[in-house]
Amino acid sequence: MFKTIIFYLAILNMLDGFITYYGLENAYISEANPLMESLYSYSPVLFIVLKIMLSIFLLALVIVFRVPATSLIKGLALSASFLYTFTFFIHSIWLFQL
Repeated sequence: MFKTIIFYLAILNMLDGFITYYGLENAYISEANPLMESLYSYSPVLFIVLKIMLSIFLLALVIVFRVPATSLIKGLALSASFLYTFTFFIHSIWLFQL
């Protein structure tokens, strides 16, 4: 189950990156995260590349480096997946209401 949650987070991160990129490119949304906004302002391509690399890093943590699935790590991963899912749906609703 732990690997499934990490895989889910990695896919969700990539989807969020592409949807955010689309929304920013078409001026439908603005990026609220100051770090990501700075990165996007510097280079939209770098923004997408970083999102993809972060997803690959997540997958590498469980596949290559075999991070132990302790209770704490599982709890953090599950919490992150709930929060990111909620955030993703809110972003999607805002974008598709346009």
